[in-house]
Amino acid sequence: MTQLLLALWASLMFVELTWDLMIMAAPAQNLSCFQCFKVSHFNQCKPKKCQANENVCLSNEVLLYSNTRSRVQISKRCAIGCSNSNSLYEWPVNNIFHAKITRQCCSVTLCNRAPDNRDLPEKLLPPMALSLLCTLLSTPVL
Repeated sequence: MTQLLLALWASLMFVELTWDLMIMAAPAQNLSCFQCFKVSHFNQCKPKKCQANENVCLSNEVLLYSNTRSRVQISKRCAIGCSNSNSLYEWPVNNIFHAKITRQCCSVTLCNRAPDNRDLPEKLLPPMALSLLCTLLSTPVL
């Protein structure tokens, strides 16, 4: 059992390293990001090709909320770089309202789309299937 777990771990690491190398070996091209400014819903953001010097996609979400109401403003764009990436700030504005700012940066084409938990299995299935295949091929038959 230990050998099987070790082989599974090794195959997962192999897939991860191979994937990273394939991404780095890909020819450089302009990044595309979703872009919008102070909109109230993610579907109002449209894809746009970035300038050659813009290396990251930036997303900012400002949420003002109380127990009964909330208002969100979403901004997305291409950027040259990203300081304070993947940060979350939350504070009380007064006795009723609270504010929350979420800032995220990423560097893959259209990576700043709306968060969608439904595509998680689609992202995990191919590497898992490949690692299972590698494990089955590398395990000795008794």
